[in-house]
Amino acid sequence: MYTLTETATVNTTEASLTWLSALDDREPLDRLTIILERMKNVEAEDFGTLMTAIQEHSGSMRWTTQRLLATKWVATNPQGMQAYIEAQPLDKQRSLYSLLYSAWAQEAPMAAYASALQVTDQRTQQNAMQSVAQAIAEDDPQRAIEIAQEMSAIGHRADWVMRNIYQRWANQDPAAARASALSLEDGPEKVQALSGALQNWIQEDPIAALDWLDSQPMDSTIYNSRKQVFSNLLNRDFDTAKAFIASKTDPLERREVLRHVSLNNLGWRKSYDEILEIYDWVGEVATGQTYDSKVGDVIRSLAQVDPARAEAFVLDLPAGNARMNALSNYARQLAEHDPASAINFALSMGYEDEKQRVLRGMGWQLTRYGSENIRSLIASSEDSTLQRQLASQVVNDWSKYDQAGALAWAESLSDDQARSMAVQNVYANWMQAAPQQAFTYLKNSVEQSKQRNYLRSGFQQWSREDPAEAITWLSQLPNTIDENASADLYGSVANNYVQHDPMAASEWISTLEEGPARDRSVSSLVQSISRNDPEAGFIWAATLSDPEIRKNDLSRSLREWVKIDPSAAMEAVKDAAIEASEKEPLLNIIETAQNN
Repeated sequence: MYTLTETATVNTTEASLTWLSALDDREPLDRLTIILERMKNVEAEDFGTLMTAIQEHSGSMRWTTQRLLATKWVATNPQGMQAYIEAQPLDKQRSLYSLLYSAWAQEAPMAAYASALQVTDQRTQQNAMQSVAQAIAEDDPQRAIEIAQEMSAIGHRADWVMRNIYQRWANQDPAAARASALSLEDGPEKVQALSGALQNWIQEDPIAALDWLDSQPMDSTIYNSRKQVFSNLLNRDFDTAKAFIASKTDPLERREVLRHVSLNNLGWRKSYDEILEIYDWVGEVATGQTYDSKVGDVIRSLAQVDPARAEAFVLDLPAGNARMNALSNYARQLAEHDPASAINFALSMGYEDEKQRVLRGMGWQLTRYGSENIRSLIASSEDSTLQRQLASQVVNDWSKYDQAGALAWAESLSDDQARSMAVQNVYANWMQAAPQQAFTYLKNSVEQSKQRNYLRSGFQQWSREDPAEAITWLSQLPNTIDENASADLYGSVANNYVQHDPMAASEWISTLEEGPARDRSVSSLVQSISRNDPEAGFIWAATLSDPEIRKNDLSRSLREWVKIDPSAAMEAVKDAAIEASEKEPLLNIIETAQNN
């Protein structure tokens, strides 16, 4: 254990994890005193050694120690610290660069900025430029704004730093900050700038700030700034919210304000009776969908304070959307703490539509942790609605890591529809994890009449996630799948593949043999590309073997083509290798378009 005197004289090159770890046994103030003394006496040639030791330390003072060291290093030799960082492993460089530019921006902001512009890592450069802008915001807000705009010009997000700059500027000169914010070009940065310029005013005199906003010519920035004020101010000071809303005579404006007042987390700061008063107030100021939504929010807050009283209250509400929202929000709140009671509440609903709404609303809360108790409750229930609403959600994530367990549970369900839906959900994940096993199960264990649906949902999901892999298994479909079902699968996969990578999808489709599967795939391609590339769409459509599909897709692509180049479209129809009887309606399309 080092004393204060010993610490000051120890050569920094001997810095080690032992010294840093010993600090963890000291009182916080003693630790800080020792570290400050150490930093004061460290020699420039020892910066790197000490920083390496600090980086390897996991104790509570690591962050403070490296900040202090970075500050002294930058004041002495920022380029030296930069060279040290460049020699470190890549996984450590980003956090070290953050230290460098944060300290450098305070010491010599323009030198730091010049260095930041040379950084190749985009996130590091963004953080460096942001550090400089924040460092000079109070003393030179105009230059800080220019830096934020330069950040935006080279592709970095600058809305947050713009808000920070204007908030600091407003501490010194609020009127100038607001005027400057209004002079910016419309966009998210202007909204954030104005919000920053108004931040202190909103806290000190929110109504005056809102009145000032209302006095400005209305545009998208003022409109969006008002919405930020509503959500920031009115949720913090409910009495102010009520007074402000009462002052609005325009019903559209009143509804807009109400939409941004959050009422679903009142429980942590208001009593049950106080929340009931808010419920009464909502009935006075809100109408239609806004009322229905806000009632649901209030009930969620009531359930946070007293679930038993909230249940009696919500069950006494009249029929309608407000009651539906209230039932759903009450059950959702209950499910977070007592899933079994939430399920029992749902099953107690006297009407089927209310039961479905309640179960659907709390499904995520019930199933997100994959609780064994929840699975048991659902599987053992004789209520078909409960199984149909929740079973598929239960297996959705479960089957991504335990197909066998999820499948066994799904197959145990008593309701036929719930069982089929849940097994189908398991199968969609199983196909991607072990396609050969999944195909074998399908052939041996699933009724042939249902196999098509299993494969459709499975390939639909698979081709969205990994189309290149999905197509490799289309050619290995079980022999129980007929030609029409197979073609349907090809068309579905092709549609997703084309959306992801049209070129790769086109190359794959070109390898398919003539027949229904190719026709469905080509048709998916034509439908996707015809709007942007009607010539290619027409060429592909002409290769279709099914006369009816060919007719529809030729017409589809041609209608787009004549909008941009009717002469080329006319020549293509004339040269197309199709019967004259097929060309006639296509020529009519061109003639009609030209006459109009």
